[in-house]
Parts: sequence; structure tokens; C-alpha cells
Amino acid sequence: MTRNTLLVTFLLLAGLGSPNASGDPQEDVFTKELKALAGTWRPIFTENNGHKAAEGDLNGILWTRDADGKWTARRGDKTLVEWVVKKIDATKYPKTIDIEIAAGYYKGVVYLGIYELDGDTLRICFALPDRAVRPTEFSASKGTIRALSEFKRVKD
Repeated sequence: MTRNTLLVTFLLLAGLGSPNASGDPQEDVFTKELKALAGTWRPIFTENNGHKAAEGDLNGILWTRDADGKWTARRGDKTLVEWVVKKIDATKYPKTIDIEIAAGYYKGVVYLGIYELDGDTLRICFALPDRAVRPTEFSASKGTIRALSEFKRVKD
């Protein structure tokens, strides 16, 4: 797997979207979770199907996550990927998340994942589209067809 493939896969695996308009109680939980995830985040670790990002691959990448669920990864002024959160279920353990690529070549692709927010640390694990079965644990070892990323919140 090339460095570019690893980077693209990493970028395709760390994002959240728009609350549903049904007015049900889940919307309040959804909104609360999106607010908790909002901010600027720096990736500190990523693994894709057993391949860990090499030292320096994540340098300069920042994720901006807004309270409406739009996530944008940038390196400097260049936008690398944009996602939207389609669904969150914070009642499950681990919490589940469905995200969709919002623009570019992979637009419309939905990733099924799990996430964990612990203070200023966020872990996200997604099934890759080749095997779209939601993960049940935070691992992305060889053969899992999953990607795992960990982020630290950037303080203002």
C-alpha cells in the first residue's frame, strides 16, 4: 500500500453531518454529540488494515469539525476531504457514527463507524467500503478492512 493510498484512506475515515429534521429525542442527542465533537483536531495516529501512518505523514493536517456536523481536513490552505455526519447513536457502546463524503471523487460514500470521546482525545474506527460491517472494537489490524484514527483537540 502506497503512502498516498494510506493518506487518502486516513482522510476518508475521520468525520461527522446534519441532524435529522424529525424532531425526535434522538435529534437532541445528535446535536449534543456534534457540539461535543466540534473544534479543531490534530491527528496523532492512524492505522489502515494493519498499515500505520509513517512518521511525518500526519504533519500539518488539521480537522475542523463544526457543531452542524461538517468535518473538513486541511493541510495548510488545501482542503483534503469533507465529510458530513449522517447518524450518531450515543446510546450504544461504543457509540456509533455514519459519515458521508461530501465532495470529490468519493462523494456519497458512507462509512459505518464507532467513536469515543475522552476529554480532548477522539478515537474513530470505520469499516472501509470493501467490507461495510460496523466495527465493534477500536482496531484496524491486518485483515480487518478497517481504519482507526486518534485525534487531539487543538486548544485555542
